[in-house]
Amino acid sequence: MTRPEQEVVIAAHRGMAAGYPENTVAAFRHSVAAGFPVIEVDLRGTADGHIVIMHDETVDRTTSGTGEVGRMTLAEIRSLDAGSHAGPRFAGEPVPTYPETLEALRGLGATLILDIKQEAMLDNEHVVRLTEQNGATADVIIAARSITDLLDFRRLNPALRSLGLVPGPESGPPDPDAIEEFARAGAGIIRLWPQWIIASLDQAAPPGRPPLVERLHDLGKPAWATADTLYGDISPDHPREDLTELVRLGIDGIITNLPELLRDVLAAERQP
Repeated sequence: MTRPEQEVVIAAHRGMAAGYPENTVAAFRHSVAAGFPVIEVDLRGTADGHIVIMHDETVDRTTSGTGEVGRMTLAEIRSLDAGSHAGPRFAGEPVPTYPETLEALRGLGATLILDIKQEAMLDNEHVVRLTEQNGATADVIIAARSITDLLDFRRLNPALRSLGLVPGPESGPPDPDAIEEFARAGAGIIRLWPQWIIASLDQAAPPGRPPLVERLHDLGKPAWATADTLYGDISPDHPREDLTELVRLGIDGIITNLPELLRDVLAAERQP
């Protein structure tokens, strides 16, 4: 199978590329400079009402501190080192706020996919208003984890693009009704787990064309996948093969911690 490179969007998962600390401005700027301007980030709320970029519920894994993000103030979180775990040259790299991230990427042509964590300290309206105040409405894609959140964001600003993070265990089986509900509720893009796509091949007609992807395409929706070796979305032992298979199966965008490898895969797919 061959397909033009631009038909498959490469999204750097948490801005990650080889050797860079996730969810930091250093990683985001590097991703853009390396040719990966679509970046997935995670939003969480602090105890005093600020929005920071952090994947986990706690700061333990990626910073020099410990504690739950939602129980810490911005000052406490900003005092932590979020870079040294990736190497001494990143020592002192702070946990960025959402506005700081928008400012750091202003004018660079970057698109941020905002993974909106469902938690009491993160307010949807606050996310939208900060986006608007920073003139970034056209530069973000809201990744909603529920139909309620999806509809809320559409109400708050209908111009915001959206991606539906369909809930369900990665190992499946997928719920086709839930997937279709996100599509019909207005999500512009639908994220599927790789295991769902592969499993659906058993019901494929004609063979080799996954029904989940085909159905989304019939509805006019791009089908994306999260393919991260750190969490086993794809195998850390043979990631090239897994990424190649996702491309072959018609996935339109891939959120991955291996953007360089995916770029190589796409280049190989274009070879005659």
